[in-house]
Amino acid sequence: KDQSRQAEEYVAAPGVGEAIFSGSSFVEEMRDKIAALHSHFDRDDDGFLRYEELCQLQLVTSGADMSPNQYRHVCTMLECDPGRGLTLDALRLTYAADGTSADSDYAKVFGAGGVPRKQEEKTNEGEDGVLEVGENGVDISS
Repeated sequence: KDQSRQAEEYVAAPGVGEAIFSGSSFVEEMRDKIAALHSHFDRDDDGFLRYEELCQLQLVTSGADMSPNQYRHVCTMLECDPGRGLTLDALRLTYAADGTSADSDYAKVFGAGGVPRKQEEKTNEGEDGVLEVGENGVDISS
């Protein structure tokens, strides 16, 4: 095909990309939910989920704990500095994995009304050392 024909095909559906990423789209809703989760657990408001903060998110959403070594491994995999923690974009990447659900985790933290549920500090001593994300427990520890 010549370039002019390709250009015509490209504009055959103008605004589709814009609609997908608009404020009312599914993608934008997921971004907002993940941002809300990140913000909720970022207790010191520094824009990063450090070890204690990410552990709390993990415990509340899946009941699994993580070791400091697992935390460092996750940070390394997601190209984050373990000294600072996970960025919002890194958390979004974890929710892009098959078997994770931002909807489910959001509901566990905020409930149906979108208001944060009262959370108790949880610990999970004696777990098997597997780091899991989401309701289905996707193993991201290896």
